Amino acid sequence: MLRSDAKQNRMLLLDAACDLIAQVGTDEISARDIADRAGVSSATLYRHFPNKQALVDGISVDRWERMSEWARGSRSPRAAVFDITLVLERFSRLVSDDAQFIQAAGLKVGMTPAAIAPMREVFDARFDELWNAARASGSVRRWADPRDAVELVGSIRNKERRSPMLATIVGGFVAPQVDVERLLRTVHHAH
Repeated sequence: MLRSDAKQNRMLLLDAACDLIAQVGTDEISARDIADRAGVSSATLYRHFPNKQALVDGISVDRWERMSEWARGSRSPRAAVFDITLVLERFSRLVSDDAQFIQAAGLKVGMTPAAIAPMREVFDARFDELWNAARASGSVRRWADPRDAVELVGSIRNKERRSPMLATIVGGFVAPQVDVERLLRTVHHAH
């Protein structure tokens, strides 16, 4: 467990790296550039990340850690479709906000780098639980697959089109009796 100042430094480094990579790409920045942008020493950077690639991977791992926490949901079977939609809404926000970083880092939808795989497995298991609860309650179409929903949402890059694209995806997997517009309004207000 990291101390609070160490956690803060780690987050500063992740944010600085994400911003710099989005602006100029991975090849054009050094560890020193990232440390300077974060306002920490190079030694602090290397205490958290052995090299620049580990830092790039750390950005993605951090995103999937957040996704895994969100996928815990409310643990209420009746709220599972709401929880699913909330996770997907938050994910769409992360992806569209980080679109330049994703492109500059060369990350691809549906391709999970090795460093991300363990946290992605945690997310997938939790999201599957939510999905199965929603399916059992009749809120999700029987043929719909949670992996498809996540991959489709992961492809949303345009901030201006994010909400209608998310509505299209959610409308495709929820059962006909679910009011998609009401569900999305509720999720939007909860966020």
